[in-house]
Amino acid sequence: MIKIIVDATPIISALIGGVSREILFDPKYEFLTTEFTINEVKKYLPYSANKSKTPLEQIEEALELLPLIIYNKSFYLEKIEKAKQLIEHIDKKDIDILALELKTSNPLWSEDTHFEKISQINLLKTKD
Repeated sequence: MIKIIVDATPIISALIGGVSREILFDPKYEFLTTEFTINEVKKYLPYSANKSKTPLEQIEEALELLPLIIYNKSFYLEKIEKAKQLIEHIDKKDIDILALELKTSNPLWSEDTHFEKISQINLLKTKD
């Protein structure tokens, strides 16, 4: 099974009915993310509900049903400083997801273009 780390944007896309939903339910893959990322996604649940014209409660339930393995900070804590060095000056909200990628060396699925500048990671886009 191929493990892929998922950033917030593909998760939000899946909640509003994007192609990410099909990918997330593909049994060839196992998807990993961070508690921090899930908390970021939760901030966008009202947006997701409005965009998809779906009641907020259903969007919240859909998030719970996504096949994501969620890691807390203690798992990748040793990589936080390295992640800060690489991305803090660009986007502090991406420190945790980058630290998880550095810890596991699994590809990172993100639409954030600033990850393209980090040669130490394997970046995937939805189109990939």
